[in-house]
Amino acid sequence: MANSTFDIVVIGSGPGGYVAAIRASQLGFKTAIIEREALGGVCLNVGCIPSKAMINATHLLHKAQHDFKTMGLNIKGGIDVDMPTLVKWKQSVCDKMSGGVKQLLKGNTVTIISGMAEFKSSKEISVKTAEGTDIITGKHFIVATGSRPIEIPGFPFDEKDICSSTGALAFDEIPKRIVVIGGGYIGLEISSYLRKLGTEVTIIEANTSLLAGVVDPECAQVVTRKAEKAGIKVIYGAKAKNQKKTKDGFEVTAEVNGKDEIFKADKILVTVGRRPNGDQANLKAA
Repeated sequence: MANSTFDIVVIGSGPGGYVAAIRASQLGFKTAIIEREALGGVCLNVGCIPSKAMINATHLLHKAQHDFKTMGLNIKGGIDVDMPTLVKWKQSVCDKMSGGVKQLLKGNTVTIISGMAEFKSSKEISVKTAEGTDIITGKHFIVATGSRPIEIPGFPFDEKDICSSTGALAFDEIPKRIVVIGGGYIGLEISSYLRKLGTEVTIIEANTSLLAGVVDPECAQVVTRKAEKAGIKVIYGAKAKNQKKTKDGFEVTAEVNGKDEIFKADKILVTVGRRPNGDQANLKAA
């Protein structure tokens, strides 16, 4: 693309970005959208949509295991879970929706650019692509760069054993035990689907309640009761300090009421929040 000029350039193709790009084009502006990963952003690819897909699938599993018999529906030999196939199905859902975003953008004559954008000035950005670096000039820019998981000291993400939500939605096998650091909505969603698969789930939460500061306390109480009924163990007032690899998994050390306690796990999920990606776009130059 080398050097190109647009009326409006949207950086980021999540639900905020792609809708803005489509509307801008519909209003007659020459519009481009820049995405460094898959169209649709975190929500469609590694967030809202895949988590709901896994929750829905495991909800069906739970009903089959616990409700079908009372309806006279007997499954001979029981039900087993093929985790790689489940993850592949989840990915197909995401790919279909991401493809839908691509068609919407193309159908509304939005130019799609794959790469990493960085501001050079208030009217110019550079985009690192697979082929090199392009310079894009725009009259106006919409920054919709989304967010990324917060990594905490002592728990570096490898997205295999120590995971953010991204890795936890792509396990190749069902973990027997998982320690979830953070009792917000992301941690609870993943805890929910894993618990229905039979995983022993322990949530380490620094506050005195789940979803603290996220929803009304009465709503949080409803969610807490459901989590406890499902067999999810929650440790309140706890701060994760470090982890140690052992021959049979991990030992997570957390400070609970002033004393260190150890929790064993096969996988560790860190969901203490997300931080904006704007710092990666060199906004100071704009």
